[in-house]
Amino acid sequence: MRIERLPYFLDLYETRSYTKTAQRNFISQTSVTQFINSLEEEFQVKLFDRATLPIQPTAAGKQFYRDARLLLQQYERMKATLPRLEEEQNARVRLCYTSKIDLKILLPFVRLFKKNHPEVAFEVMHSSFRDASELLWIRKCDAAVGIDFEPEYTGELQTIVLYEGEYQALVPNSHPLAGRASIPNEELYRWPLVMLSPEMIGLSYQGMIEHAKLDGYYPNIRQTAPDLESEFFLILTEGLIGFVPDNYFPEEYEGLLQRIPIEASHHRFRLEMKYLDGENAALSLFAQELQTYLKSE
Repeated sequence: MRIERLPYFLDLYETRSYTKTAQRNFISQTSVTQFINSLEEEFQVKLFDRATLPIQPTAAGKQFYRDARLLLQQYERMKATLPRLEEEQNARVRLCYTSKIDLKILLPFVRLFKKNHPEVAFEVMHSSFRDASELLWIRKCDAAVGIDFEPEYTGELQTIVLYEGEYQALVPNSHPLAGRASIPNEELYRWPLVMLSPEMIGLSYQGMIEHAKLDGYYPNIRQTAPDLESEFFLILTEGLIGFVPDNYFPEEYEGLLQRIPIEASHHRFRLEMKYLDGENAALSLFAQELQTYLKSE
């Protein structure tokens, strides 16, 4: 079995289409068929039932899919990690962040850290909330800052809590609720809402719904947005209400939007930095001094 060809199987499982699998991987349908046949011959099982259209995975195919995903992730992790162990390189910390809030919170400490350790270089990479966990797992970054990490990938990682707070309502100045000092739950949930999409924020999307249920309501999510700028646009043009952390306000929309506290709300969050200790001396130093810094604040 060629591990690097496992995406052929994963894509066929997910699309149920030889044509789409071939297009995704820039190969012929014949190559896809040959690879699936070779897997079935090697493991002496049938992975797909070809008597139905679209094809359906067998029980063995479903198990092979779960195992193949983990195997491919571990393979990508090894490819990313092992070459770095052989290279002589300057100390660096590769930091993955999910929003500008992350960098804003870290900036005062990082500037102080750089003053004391100018030899340590920082690299930053933006990702969705959902992808941050996997980027850590495959070692594309050394540490990630975000909310609601995927436990499948981060269960064994170290955690530093950077900030705990609450979500507030973000409303346009033209909205009937504008100008309020606070909003009771029963008033908030009468209005249509906009949220960042599940593809963008992962577990946080369902978490927001669960928080609303704890408040005693099911949210009327009228639209979802792929990013913050799109969400702000929909708030302003469609008159929707969004949610925003209490430590962030989009300054470029000053005078157009208002952030209003929600009374007795369960909409809370915890901003964390996840990292694996022991593999990167610069990261270990960074994490240690960050913890000391946070305790002094």
